[in-house]
Amino acid sequence: MADVLHADIFFFISSIATVILSILLAIALYYAIRILHDVRNVTEKIRKASDDLEHDFDQLRESVKGEGVRVKTIVELVLGFIARQIPKPRSHRKSRDSEEKEGE
Repeated sequence: MADVLHADIFFFISSIATVILSILLAIALYYAIRILHDVRNVTEKIRKASDDLEHDFDQLRESVKGEGVRVKTIVELVLGFIARQIPKPRSHRKSRDSEEKEGE
């Protein structure tokens, strides 16, 4: 009789543990599904943004092709301005020549 009582206690504890584990698994799956849903929303937004960005680059490319000479002129103007701002290094040869003349 004690064996039957032990078996009943074992099955009762096992069924409670199974129910608790099933509830925890259901909660974990619920959160996993919510996370996957959020990830899907984020990837859709990223996909839409990348499509918009591609469209913008296509428009920019067409604009540059249409106004290529104008853009080239602007780039040359900017590069010329930058080149004028960079100081030119002094030649060491000049200083040597002036030292030789002073020494004579």
